[in-house]
Amino acid sequence: MISKTLSQKELLLHLVKLALPITIGQLGFVLMGFADTLMLGKFGTIEMSAASFGNAVFFQLSIFGIGLLYAVGTLISIVDGEKEAFKSILIFKSSIVVVVIISIITYLLNLVLLEHISIFGQTEQVSLLGGQYLKIVNYSTPIIFLFYCGKQMMDGLSQTKIAMYITFLGLVLNVFLNWVLIFGNLGFSKMGLEGAAWATNISRFIMTILMLSAAWFHPMTKQFKKMQLPKKSYVIEIFKLGIPIGLTFFFEIAAFSLGLIMAGWVSENSLAAHQISINLASITYMFITGLAAATTIIIGNFYGAKDLQGIIRTAKLSFWVTIGIELIFAFLMILFFIQIPLIYTKDKEVVVIAQGLIILAAFFQVSDGLQAVGAAVLRGIKDTKITSFIAFISYGIIMIPGAYYLGFVKKTGVEGIWYAFIIGLTFAAIVLLLRFYYKIKNKLIVFENV
Repeated sequence: MISKTLSQKELLLHLVKLALPITIGQLGFVLMGFADTLMLGKFGTIEMSAASFGNAVFFQLSIFGIGLLYAVGTLISIVDGEKEAFKSILIFKSSIVVVVIISIITYLLNLVLLEHISIFGQTEQVSLLGGQYLKIVNYSTPIIFLFYCGKQMMDGLSQTKIAMYITFLGLVLNVFLNWVLIFGNLGFSKMGLEGAAWATNISRFIMTILMLSAAWFHPMTKQFKKMQLPKKSYVIEIFKLGIPIGLTFFFEIAAFSLGLIMAGWVSENSLAAHQISINLASITYMFITGLAAATTIIIGNFYGAKDLQGIIRTAKLSFWVTIGIELIFAFLMILFFIQIPLIYTKDKEVVVIAQGLIILAAFFQVSDGLQAVGAAVLRGIKDTKITSFIAFISYGIIMIPGAYYLGFVKKTGVEGIWYAFIIGLTFAAIVLLLRFYYKIKNKLIVFENV
């Protein structure tokens, strides 16, 4: 729970204190993808592209469930602000029920996609290998959802360091297992792409066991379990708040996943270059998702405490911090755009294409950051329905059709796909910020107890 009397400097320090572990933890997740891309790139370009494709299809559906579970952290931060943090144990138990439901649906939908993998229009080899990768990582569907249950429980109670430690342990394990299974070390057979998939599954399983154990046996949780708790289910509340969040995540990932698929329509080299550039952009984006998650926690606390000025101060502070961080990343991308692709591959054609895409990635940094934090601010005040509608317009109406039009009708290739990214993200950032200021100006924030 946050104090209402924090100065602006103290609020900034509290924001950083919460955001930094989340950011490092999120960076750990992206670095797992980076490690897979880098290590498979050394094994073969086709394998690297296939894993990128398989992951894109997997997260296309899984991201909805992950986004939905963000409602857990939001609800817990609000009850913490209401000085009723003991309710978090009830919310956590309800989230397990939610996971069972969404795991079954997501797993089955992935099986359907496996049977129709050719609809994504990739080359025969990328489709075949990508499908094999997807089939294996699909087993981890309930595992990754359960991880987020535990993570959201702890994050909502401002215990953000736990997930950071577990994620980096998982990263080290994933790199080690990749080394063993992809390349056939320590007496194991060389498994290539299949080895990378199993390394991912094993790492996720161990991370989830640790995360759930940490959440259930944490001193705060043990204290709550000793109390006389009311018999209340939050399953409906999680779905009510979480479905729009899940849709927001889904529309955004759908746009970027379809962008990856369209890049594959251009050429295999364009797909590889696109993956390098989007992987870099994902690393910088993790810094903002950490800030966004911390912003939601603090605003949720202020919402629970019915402190409007605290909400406004936190939102403005987060917006300015976001702009500063993203300008730094944009500058670094422009400064090192020649050298960065060489970290991933020595393929000269892939390197040249990726260098151009990294420059374009620099141009959407500020917009990408502001749309993420703007959505996080609205999530903290339980205003999620309009966020999902804005996401649908930005990504479904502007970005995806724009990518096809610029890339293939105007024949600008993979660069046209990235022009559409810039336009869609900029629109989302502007409208989300306008939505928040509209609610503030017209006093439309309604405080509700959880």
